[in-house]
Amino acid sequence: MKLITLLFVIVFSSTLFGQTLVKRVIKTVEIEEIKTEIKKNDFIILDVRTPEEFAAGHLKNAININYYDKDFAQRVSSLDKRKKVVVYCAVGGRGGQALTKMDALGFQYVLNMKGGYNAWKAQQ
Repeated sequence: MKLITLLFVIVFSSTLFGQTLVKRVIKTVEIEEIKTEIKKNDFIILDVRTPEEFAAGHLKNAININYYDKDFAQRVSSLDKRKKVVVYCAVGGRGGQALTKMDALGFQYVLNMKGGYNAWKAQQ
């Protein structure tokens, strides 16, 4: 009887919470993978460049949180850590550092765009 109860709890929990759980993915990927993923429209697109860089051009629907701001970690923490995030900077350095910080902050799914915005623009 205990086994049946345990199985019921596991199945019920999986059904109830299955849609909010995301496989943990924290990595840098090629632009082609980013393009494929953001077409699904279920990503937060995070630009970690300065406001001036952001104003000069950015990915559609991106939000800007400057990596160099003192409150970067606090502002990023306000994002839903269960949602999928694409992060990018100009060439990949800050994006990689943001990826590391977001991993430490408990984000579940973060893709850093290899080559950053400059590589994205070069492919357009």
